[in-house]
Amino acid sequence: MSTSNQTTGPSTDNFTAIFNAAENEYQTLTGKSLESHPFATQLETCQNPDAISNLLRTQAQAFSKFRKGDEKLMAWLDPTIHILSTFSDTLGEGISLPFSPAKTIFTGIGVLLGAVKDVVASHDALIQLFERIHSSSNLLLILALSTKAMTERRIKKILKKLVGRTDVEDALLRLDILTKEESLMMAMRNLETQEKLRLWLSRPDPSVNHNTACKTQHGGTATWFTQGSIFQDWKKNGSLLWIRGNPGAGKSILCSAIIEDIKNMRQASPALIAYHYFDFKDASKRNVRGLLASLLFQLGDDNDRCWDVLYDLYTSCHEGSEQPSDVALAGCLKSMLELPGQLPTFLIIDALDECPNTTGTPSAREEVLTFLEDLVGSSHSNLFICVSSRPEQDIQSILNPLTSPSHRVSLHEEGGQKEDIISYVRSFVQKDRAMRRWREEDRNLVIATLIERAGGMFRWAFCQLDTLRRCMPSSIRKALNELPTTLDETYERALQEIPKEKRQHAHRLFQCLVVAIRPLRVEELAELFAIEFGAEAGPNLKEGWRPENAEDEVLSACSTLIAIIENEGSKIVQFSHFSVKEFLTADRLRTSEMGNFRHYHIPLDAAHTILARACLTVLLQLDENVDKKRLETFPLAFYAAQHWVDHAKYEDVALRIQDVMEELFNPNKPYLAAWTWIHDVDLGLSRKTIDNLEERPTRPRASALYYAVLCGFSWLADSLIITHAENVNVKCGGHGTPLHAAGFKGHLDAARLLLAHGVDVNTTSKYKRPPLFSACNGGHLDVIRLLLEHGAVVDEPISYICYYSTTPM
Repeated sequence: MSTSNQTTGPSTDNFTAIFNAAENEYQTLTGKSLESHPFATQLETCQNPDAISNLLRTQAQAFSKFRKGDEKLMAWLDPTIHILSTFSDTLGEGISLPFSPAKTIFTGIGVLLGAVKDVVASHDALIQLFERIHSSSNLLLILALSTKAMTERRIKKILKKLVGRTDVEDALLRLDILTKEESLMMAMRNLETQEKLRLWLSRPDPSVNHNTACKTQHGGTATWFTQGSIFQDWKKNGSLLWIRGNPGAGKSILCSAIIEDIKNMRQASPALIAYHYFDFKDASKRNVRGLLASLLFQLGDDNDRCWDVLYDLYTSCHEGSEQPSDVALAGCLKSMLELPGQLPTFLIIDALDECPNTTGTPSAREEVLTFLEDLVGSSHSNLFICVSSRPEQDIQSILNPLTSPSHRVSLHEEGGQKEDIISYVRSFVQKDRAMRRWREEDRNLVIATLIERAGGMFRWAFCQLDTLRRCMPSSIRKALNELPTTLDETYERALQEIPKEKRQHAHRLFQCLVVAIRPLRVEELAELFAIEFGAEAGPNLKEGWRPENAEDEVLSACSTLIAIIENEGSKIVQFSHFSVKEFLTADRLRTSEMGNFRHYHIPLDAAHTILARACLTVLLQLDENVDKKRLETFPLAFYAAQHWVDHAKYEDVALRIQDVMEELFNPNKPYLAAWTWIHDVDLGLSRKTIDNLEERPTRPRASALYYAVLCGFSWLADSLIITHAENVNVKCGGHGTPLHAAGFKGHLDAARLLLAHGVDVNTTSKYKRPPLFSACNGGHLDVIRLLLEHGAVVDEPISYICYYSTTPM
């Protein structure tokens, strides 16, 4: 092989191969051969561009029937024909092809014109297409001039002709600009579609959890596992891998290392990966829907074919105007996995035990376990699933039969995990600034003591290090001698250290963190410091009570039990570990005889009451003078508007906050308008931010009674009817009337109340549908029965109503 630096012109074989490939693809897509097409034979009789134009004009004769469409068409075709003819002549000087490119393109145009049917839309679409690709003439011109120069194979002359010629330079510049614009427009359209699907799925973001777990890693974390035989065998043979561990054992850290290992593996071996972290702090990450939305979006974002499957689901839901069922989401995942030639797909699921198993039939955890059981049972050959959890009995009963003994890992039994803790403790002590000032003898004593007593618990070791690093050298030995033996004892010590003057604030912060629907930002949580809960006239917000430094004030409550993390430019407050929430809500704390800790126990109903009151207190500050600028001074306003109803509907919380709820719904006050301005529950999912709000609140789209019924507050609806003479038959809102809303939502008590107050059981919505139709659509048999008992007329065929019902009738 020659190693000369001499430059030569492009290979004519390459050009031929490229164009032949294009012809073959055309034939594959259309089933037509351009070379043997009858129109190609007619083109052979054309001696000049005008003849070609006349032939194509004849082929496009249908256009003359539509608003002089042929004139628009030929305005594009005529200059293109002349350029392509030049292109053909140029090629003829240096390259011999069995079928010329220009002739091929003319034939393709002719075939397309002949395929157009006698429909206006077809002609309009084709003219728009030709007008949009008019810039392609620039590309053809460049090819023609450049190819002619290239065939001469003289470098200096090529450079002179290409660089020195104004027409080529101008055409190149225009093409470059158009290409950049087209690429930018395509990218924007793709991003817009991606954002639409993300919002439609309400997909939780697991990357926040993953990044947090990765930060906890240190050099060599989990290499004992990722380089071990169990993990390597699973990566080759698939099936289900189950990682079990007690509280604080480091399961999330190990899962994050697994995810990173698979990401690195993909550089050498193509594969798909999606992961999910169940999270007690975020309601959207604690159920099967959040799991599925998370996995589907990641797989779609990672692979074009998977994206097409997801987009088909979006389209089937009327372009995202409807939400898919959990069954539909699971079916979408199955379709992705069954794509022909699908790549190996790795699904990593952490902290399954943080999915609650307390409410609902089935519970959220039972639904996830059923999904996993079905997924593993489907026997997808290229599917690799890894799940981590505590060894809870209900989880064991499902996952044990699905895994082989070699694919069950108990972290507390693994020597490698203990070595990781040893490495972590050593690294922390040697690198921490405060500890580096200690004598080496003291540092070594701390390392030896913690390694001996950690018992396989990363969390316990972390808590002790966090406490010890604040010790003076003189108190190190005393602190080591008094180390708590369990996590509970560790947390009791942390509570004991809270200053007396901050205990009430700390307790309220804990309450809100326990029941928050989504993670709260620092400034949102700090708003609690400004609320006067004990006021006789009800809670009051005193803006002057807000702390100057929200982060410092929050952390000062108890830095051992809470943490602040960065998330998309915001600072989020959370418990430092799931075990902290468990400790604060457990009966063992309520009945504890040790110290004065019982008052820190958090019953869920009391916690929901505190946060619901805080939310409504904020909303009641938004009077008739509120605008966007004023709204920005209330950090908790958006959370309050979106989630106060969730807290009020927990058990009997609403009855404890009747005073503030009645004030919010008072038709003579401006508060209802302000609430629905920020978040309108009648519109479903809200993605409003301060940027996309109207400047000021406008009149609500429905009456106070309608909103009370929609939310299921029947006692409040009764008060509005009696106290404010609200019209029970008012036509408003997305469902049509209050009774329609009660029927669709299945609020039996509210429907019964409206009927007791004389509502028209057969009143119709703007879609001419009665409340019975809404109840059927919602699938609520008890409301359907009630409406029929009160004279609801079945004016639609039963089969039609059943078709729209979400449950069997």
